[in-house]
Amino acid sequence: MTRRTAVAAVMGCVVLAAASCAGPERPTATADGKDAASTSASPAPSGTAPPTVDDAVAAARERMTAAATGRDAPGPEGLLVAAESAGGALYVWESSDGRFCHGTATGVGMTSVACFTRPHTPPVGKEPRLVPLVRMMATGWNVVFGAEHETVESVTCDGVPVRVKDVGVMADGRRSVHAVEFPDLTLGTVSVRVRRGSRVVTETLALETFAKKDAARFASCGEPTS
Repeated sequence: MTRRTAVAAVMGCVVLAAASCAGPERPTATADGKDAASTSASPAPSGTAPPTVDDAVAAARERMTAAATGRDAPGPEGLLVAAESAGGALYVWESSDGRFCHGTATGVGMTSVACFTRPHTPPVGKEPRLVPLVRMMATGWNVVFGAEHETVESVTCDGVPVRVKDVGVMADGRRSVHAVEFPDLTLGTVSVRVRRGSRVVTETLALETFAKKDAARFASCGEPTS
């Protein structure tokens, strides 16, 4: 894969609240006989509200579009959102020459782009199968996968349902793309229930492909992959 990373400077803003150290003030009487100190003033307007997820995704899309250029620019289907949060988004797309790409854009201006060097990689198979496409830490531990000649119905981790995001379709409509997310790095495998015509079967999908010596520190699903 080729990879470009553009990092923009991060600027922070700190607001300090000052408290009086002069001790209690003497109440001042008003014309109606009430103490001025007992009247409540309107609260000062709060700072700028944090961006919503929609705002963050829109901003991330602009940065991603600016970063994915040339041969790596999205084809006619455009950018597909694989994961999103108030901090940014993970996108997947196919280039105009059919290469699979993915990239991230954050709210602080950092972007990354990675694409396969050859078109139609991995190629669409002849038999039903799941195809791992992306495993990375973006908005959480994000796993993006494709389904060929079958329809994804559900995903579970040790019997517990996992939310599946239907991302879109690729490879001329022959591969549907889906994504699952965990709060942090999660090891092992999930069970994927798929439909093949009138049959329903369960497949396994690996959440990672590397061995961890300290695997006990991390969450896990199903069987270990190594």
